[in-house]
Amino acid sequence: MKTSFASRALLGSSLLLATAAHFPAQATDAAPRRGTVSGRLFDGQTQEPIPHSYVVVLRAADGRFVKSVETDANGHFRATGLPLGTYTVRTTVLGYHKVAPVLALRVSQPAHTLGTVVMVPLNMPLVARADKKAWAKRSAPVAELEPRRPAVRVRS
Repeated sequence: MKTSFASRALLGSSLLLATAAHFPAQATDAAPRRGTVSGRLFDGQTQEPIPHSYVVVLRAADGRFVKSVETDANGHFRATGLPLGTYTVRTTVLGYHKVAPVLALRVSQPAHTLGTVVMVPLNMPLVARADKKAWAKRSAPVAELEPRRPAVRVRS
């Protein structure tokens, strides 16, 4: 009995030590936190989302590549796991004016949502506004609604 108890105790303690070596310690506050950038690409002329295009995240200080993500079928994108810092978010959609907002991921705000980024086609002129944002200037509306009468016939 003594040997079996001693061998069980030795086996149990060795398993406990081996298991503890595989699991990392709890994350401390000194560990770098990660941030997230998300948004949606939208065509300023057709008023439709821009699917399957790439959004590139670059460091603002030197333009160094950090991450690239693809938009989904609805134009949404999400870049996760970014170290905290200042970034330029650049779109790589051909046929549109460049959009490259600069944003900062901080400990107080690790997630930044760009919202809907309106992409202006190259064939549309830009209008400069006081807040330095560019928007599409349309000469004609994209779509018009025509009033129609309901086509319901009732027999009595």
